[in-house]
Amino acid sequence: MMVMAGSAAAEGERTPMFGAALTYSDVPGHRAALVGGEVELAWWWGRLGLAIEAAARHAIDDSAGNVAVAASARVLVADWLWTSALEPRDVEMGIELQLIGERLWWSRDDSTGAYGLGAAIRMRGGSDWEFSSLLAESRLFVRVMRSPGEPSSVAARTTDAMVGPPGRGTVTVMVGLGAAFGTGDPRYLDRFRLRSPDASRP
Repeated sequence: MMVMAGSAAAEGERTPMFGAALTYSDVPGHRAALVGGEVELAWWWGRLGLAIEAAARHAIDDSAGNVAVAASARVLVADWLWTSALEPRDVEMGIELQLIGERLWWSRDDSTGAYGLGAAIRMRGGSDWEFSSLLAESRLFVRVMRSPGEPSSVAARTTDAMVGPPGRGTVTVMVGLGAAFGTGDPRYLDRFRLRSPDASRP
């Protein structure tokens, strides 16, 4: 159980945030679903961020798969501190929006582009180590991607489940869960330290 504890100022990252995620992708109205993983590196300046990503996905029914690289621009639209009811510390909750461009490869000679929007809910905390500057983040994200024009010819040959109507492209919905790590400024990390049991007493 968590209770809200006022507003928080965004960002005291000292280094880029390096993260990894497990993802599940589906194409609305079709039979195919893909599972896979991705890694990303994100830089933040206040509430604005840029990230580069790489991913590998494969269809659950073994009929198709792809690898991808992507770039995204991000903005933190809301953040606040929550106090844990289980231990004397605060965590920072945040909501960010993303604008994404992606390049997919179904084979060495067959690629296609995609673009879309995403949203993420993130939870940040620090380390219990007294002199550590580690900043840890858990993320739940949703993305809707569209591939314009004709879909990949290799995908069309491998499975009809990945192909939308001719000329309309393919829409993919992606849901993922990930974690990221970096280092933070000491003043920023102070909000995540364990408080003394006497700190809340009058």
